[in-house]
Amino acid sequence: MTERRALRELAPSEARAELLAAARGFAARRRPADLLAQWADDPTVRPSHVDARTSARLDVIALEAASEYEALLLSPVAPLGSNSVVAPTSQDRTLSTMRTTEVVSDPTNVLALEAATRLVEDPDTDVRLCAAHQVLRMQPPPSGRGRTQHFRLFALADAGRGRPSDGFEVDAVVAQLAAHDRLIRAAAATEGYVADGPTAIVRTDERSPALAERITAALAVAMPRVAVRTERLSSSYYAGLRVGFGVHDAAGEFLEIVDLGAHDWVAGLTGNRKHRFVASAIGIQLLPLLAP
Repeated sequence: MTERRALRELAPSEARAELLAAARGFAARRRPADLLAQWADDPTVRPSHVDARTSARLDVIALEAASEYEALLLSPVAPLGSNSVVAPTSQDRTLSTMRTTEVVSDPTNVLALEAATRLVEDPDTDVRLCAAHQVLRMQPPPSGRGRTQHFRLFALADAGRGRPSDGFEVDAVVAQLAAHDRLIRAAAATEGYVADGPTAIVRTDERSPALAERITAALAVAMPRVAVRTERLSSSYYAGLRVGFGVHDAAGEFLEIVDLGAHDWVAGLTGNRKHRFVASAIGIQLLPLLAP
């Protein structure tokens, strides 16, 4: 315990040197059998169950479906704290490195950093970004088909100054859901998936009393083929708004594969409460579950 406390009290450069020296020592003592054993048993290092060619095709479909968003090729790592400082989550959720970085566990957090950087330079601009990224999370994955510790996400993000009557949020929700809907329909057409009965679930809380009604009305005009239902939001992770989006597979099971939310992350990063941030992500590796 004394050594751990002393390490925390070191300057980052000093602590990094100590940790790197320890890692060199650990690696030097490993045998080939140790590597093979970890490769067999550690889900964080095993290859994805999704074929790489399928994933590449779906990436292309996703990027084409979101052509109005600037596409970023993100680094595998982000600044240390991108997960736990930007969003109200635990640092234990991410794989932290010894060099004040962490392996990306959610591209929307990283897109928030980029959006905030641009808004600091021009507070009145609108930022629209997207990224396809393989992410890694350290907690056990949720139960269900296709759920693994590292997986591919396609993320969209809108950031900019708020407008009256929740105008920024409503427009961002419609634009992002439209892109995800195009992605799912194109994937179904090219890969032979079944994607019936598209449905949006709009969840709001007392912070945004009229937002659900405004989004429902906007979706009825922009995406009339999509069924919309509303629910009560009970999660503090979102800034008053969360929207799920999904389709029914060949067996009639509803798969909610898109998660969209409004967050106060960019406002906190820029120090400007007028800034809004809406982000969403679809699990690319969940799309093959729609195969008949």
